[in-house]
Amino acid sequence: MVQALGYIAVQPDWAIDVGAALGGPEDARAFWVSAYREGRPSIHASVRPTAVAGEAGAAQVRLDVEGGDVCAEYVGRRQLRLWSPALDIPRALYSAPRRTVACSRMERASGVRGFDVSRFGGLVVACGDNGAMDVYEAESGAHRVRLEGHLGDVVCCQFFPSGQVVLSGATDMRLKIWSATDGSNPVTLAGHTAAITDTAIVGVGKTVLSAARDGSVRLWNCGAASLVHAFELSAEPINAIHLPEDTAVAAAACEDGRVLLLDVDRREVVATFGAPHDTPKRAVAYDPANARLVAGLADGSVLVWACDAPEAPAQAFRRGPSAVSALRLVPQAAGAPLICVGTEDGQLFLASATASDVDIVEELVAYDVNPISQIRVTPAAATPEGETARQSVWASGQDTRVCRF
Repeated sequence: MVQALGYIAVQPDWAIDVGAALGGPEDARAFWVSAYREGRPSIHASVRPTAVAGEAGAAQVRLDVEGGDVCAEYVGRRQLRLWSPALDIPRALYSAPRRTVACSRMERASGVRGFDVSRFGGLVVACGDNGAMDVYEAESGAHRVRLEGHLGDVVCCQFFPSGQVVLSGATDMRLKIWSATDGSNPVTLAGHTAAITDTAIVGVGKTVLSAARDGSVRLWNCGAASLVHAFELSAEPINAIHLPEDTAVAAAACEDGRVLLLDVDRREVVATFGAPHDTPKRAVAYDPANARLVAGLADGSVLVWACDAPEAPAQAFRRGPSAVSALRLVPQAAGAPLICVGTEDGQLFLASATASDVDIVEELVAYDVNPISQIRVTPAAATPEGETARQSVWASGQDTRVCRF
């Protein structure tokens, strides 16, 4: 049984309106909010921010809701809480981006198809539909180098652990390895018979994995530029793979409805979740420390399995029919990682899934009906006093921005 969760959507640039209100009454503007729960009428309202004096004279914002049963509470210039008693939607934290990297060299209107952030957050690499990628300085947004040479659209890109080398995959059925310093391409890996869909780097990067629409996941030796092993998994595409650090077991999400665990060292399938002809699996995240597997489905559902019980998910939830397009796990100081979910209608949120319940703990707001194309996670950044510290979540949609929350 899939648990149906309600949610509240908010105008993506709400933080600008809150900032304007802090500038003075003449600058105050309302922003819209909409509450949804499947099978029930939606609620639409507006929230008007007004600057007021807080403790010790510090500026605060009062949020007045107009037109619907939604409640709002100011937390900070980039954070607020929203809930709706009428639709039984509990309080959740809503956060605006802390940093935006403008991918200024993106040439196509379809925007960022994939990106990655170097291990310590200093560099961003982004790819689009023009056969090229670009590397940017994360802090300044300055362009560093263009990586150009694929014969088709670049679908995915990823930094090696050094942060100075990039792996990419494209619709030309090839993988390429690049220098993020001078843009050279010393290694090309060819052998797939359909477009690449995803990549993963094994350990320090001597070998890499690739998934493709040909139904295979392939293991490559980078130094020899050769194929080590081909996992021939399906007659349908492999949509995504995930290989956590410090493990040799990768997860693969299949269009045929299965999720598979692959032992890279033993070169065999070690577990199967779901079944052929189930709803297509579009995204996957594997949590070996807690023995959990998370899959995002084409119907908007998120399934969470205990790895020792593949016959049925321990949790299943969804907020609407829009397909899940990206998944990542966000480590916490204590407890299991949060699940970061991105959907094709622009929802981006953090969920806590325990054995007994699912809670939405934070909404990350930047995209409006704009598919989330990629999610990445980097070590926790410093946060202002009073705000929750957690790993930094980066995301892209089909525009030319990469946002950090």
